[in-house]
Amino acid sequence: MEPWERSERGGVKKTKTPPAPPVAALTDHLLGEILRRLPDMASLLSAALSCKSWGRVASNPAVFRRFLSLRRPPLVGFILTDRGAKPVPFHDPDVCFITASPRHPKLASAASNGDFQFQNHPEIDHGNPRHDNGWRLRGCDGGLLLLSRGRYGDDLAVYDPLERTVIFFGKPQLPTPAHRWCNVRHAIVADEVDASFQVIAIQHGEEETAAVFSSRTREWAMIAWGTVRYRFAWPYNDGIAAGQFVYWRPNTNYEKKEEILVLDMKTMSWSVITAPFPPGESYCIADMAEHGGLCIVSSKEQCVKLWVRDNNGGWSVKKEVSLLNQFGYLKKLRRDEWMKRVRILAMKAGYVYMEFWSIRKPNSYLLVLNLNTIKLQIIHNKPGPGDDKNYRGAAFPVFLRLAPIPVPDDKKLQVA
Repeated sequence: MEPWERSERGGVKKTKTPPAPPVAALTDHLLGEILRRLPDMASLLSAALSCKSWGRVASNPAVFRRFLSLRRPPLVGFILTDRGAKPVPFHDPDVCFITASPRHPKLASAASNGDFQFQNHPEIDHGNPRHDNGWRLRGCDGGLLLLSRGRYGDDLAVYDPLERTVIFFGKPQLPTPAHRWCNVRHAIVADEVDASFQVIAIQHGEEETAAVFSSRTREWAMIAWGTVRYRFAWPYNDGIAAGQFVYWRPNTNYEKKEEILVLDMKTMSWSVITAPFPPGESYCIADMAEHGGLCIVSSKEQCVKLWVRDNNGGWSVKKEVSLLNQFGYLKKLRRDEWMKRVRILAMKAGYVYMEFWSIRKPNSYLLVLNLNTIKLQIIHNKPGPGDDKNYRGAAFPVFLRLAPIPVPDDKKLQVA
């Protein structure tokens, strides 16, 4: 209904609605906010091709990163490893790859052609087992694998299993620890926009030291610790990337609380956070801008919880999903196949990646839960005939990297 107002003579006249501002009047910030909310990559590409100014904003790395952070990344599959009596790199884990989307042509092709066990590159071999100089998987992020060679991880490499390209580099020059068993723990953080990466190395000795390697500079740089000091046992495993954060789980065999070491990659600042649950629960750190940044996703008794910061700096449960009550099929699996433990692997763009494993059998189910719609994807990890090996070590979801929007070409785009 048109707005109206009463005139001085008692008549009624329609008011004029001010015209909407032209699209060209939008600032780059507002246009970026609009573009990152488009439903899919095809819509973003169409908008980028409409005019030069839109293409310039859509190709901005910051806008594209935000666009990716709000959408489920294409899942190629999962890399599973076995668990040893000692942590990697003292233990050389066996690797198993599980395809996630066999009916999706592009993802199925990536899964079948990818070298996820890093065996088909001429410069990456497993060496002589007698000399213990094989390559070990240390981490995975953005579709890139972080590898180290040998018992003490003196040589490092970052391998793209889809493109089969590799970058080799040596370990950082950190102070020699008093004990050789004080091995360096690593983590890899990939930039999905340009496929660059950073590798973090931390070492515990008389004092904590850390360094970061950048693929852009091909050099190591020291990271200042500031006032943060460990109040818990040294991390048993390597670190895991979560958006702008990297975190290391503590060795909580002798601890009464779960204290997590966190590095903010934007500010290069360290912090130690105490989890709102006792040691022993499975969890991961998540970077969720809509909930203030750093969050925690945990699982206990097949119940998934999303923890966010409250106004007092503590933790509160934002969402809780009972998998067995919500999905009756999982309750049947638990009863028929002795499925017991739900392990949280990662969380991206509102999707939680988990593994539901049996306490008696080597098989498991990989789960992908949409926390917004409470929909579940189930992927069966069924061992082959005669394969009774349990892959209960580190596990990583592997995603297909989306190519960024190209910078607009003046000859092909209409000037806005």
